[in-house]
Amino acid sequence: MTPLPQLGHPLSRGRVPLRIRFRLLFILFLLSELILPLTFMSPAVNRLPLFEGKDLFSLDCFTSVGGSQYQPAPKKKALPFVPHLEGGKTYSAPEKETRARPRIALIIDDVGFVRQPTEDFWALDIPLTFAVLPWGKYSELHAKQALQRNQQIILHLPLEPLDSSINPGAGAIFESFSPQEALQQLRKNLAAVPGVIGVNNHMGSKGTQDLKMMTLIMTELKMRGLFFIDSMTIKSSLAWKVAQKMQVPVGIRNVFLDGLGIEGIPLQVRVLIEKALNQGSAIGIAHTRPGVAKAISDCLPLFQQAQIELVHVSQLVK
Repeated sequence: MTPLPQLGHPLSRGRVPLRIRFRLLFILFLLSELILPLTFMSPAVNRLPLFEGKDLFSLDCFTSVGGSQYQPAPKKKALPFVPHLEGGKTYSAPEKETRARPRIALIIDDVGFVRQPTEDFWALDIPLTFAVLPWGKYSELHAKQALQRNQQIILHLPLEPLDSSINPGAGAIFESFSPQEALQQLRKNLAAVPGVIGVNNHMGSKGTQDLKMMTLIMTELKMRGLFFIDSMTIKSSLAWKVAQKMQVPVGIRNVFLDGLGIEGIPLQVRVLIEKALNQGSAIGIAHTRPGVAKAISDCLPLFQQAQIELVHVSQLVK
């Protein structure tokens, strides 16, 4: 058995005593237990639910600073794109578009020959357009009264119907008229009604299919700066087509409100509203008959519920 080296013996020089070596090993073990976990531990990160309720592409990116702490990357403010024109000019940013409410215009036909049914409309505090027949007993009076109430006036122009047994009334224009006679009658009718800004046809299922007659009428309206509303008393009417071709502002009747009688007005109002909601606008025509004004008044909440804007017909011509 080899004896242990003795202190002071030559073989023990440069060696560490066994007790000290055990202590050093124990200290190294303790240090390893403390240092190694810290070395391999990842930096502390805030583990809040970053993705909760957020779009992945809207999250901030993160960068490592010094390898020990994560910090949010600084955001760069995006510069607005401004397209340039020649000469150094720039486009101005367009204003935000707001969707317009659907619009409806109501025309009251056959004004001029009955008094009370027409004057019942004075109580309605809504935009109305009154189509006044020429040469009626109350034509001039009611046109002036409507104008005083900031309502609009158009000429209700009598035109020839297909049924020759039906009289369209005073001032009617017939296919048998020469161009000079037709133009002369049109001008007289326009002069008979004060405040006229447009025209619509009274009857005229035959007259509105006459290309020559419609061309003559639209030529005069264009010269005077008046618009035309096609009452569509017949589906094959050429009036609105000729007006468009000649660049006369024109509108087309969508619904006869009292076409089913007084009791049918609420139903027809709903039909008119539906058309306005689908098309963006619509034109309804009623007549100066007893009870019509009250029936329309009773239907005003329907327009409000549908968020319809009532306007004068001049705002709907194109």
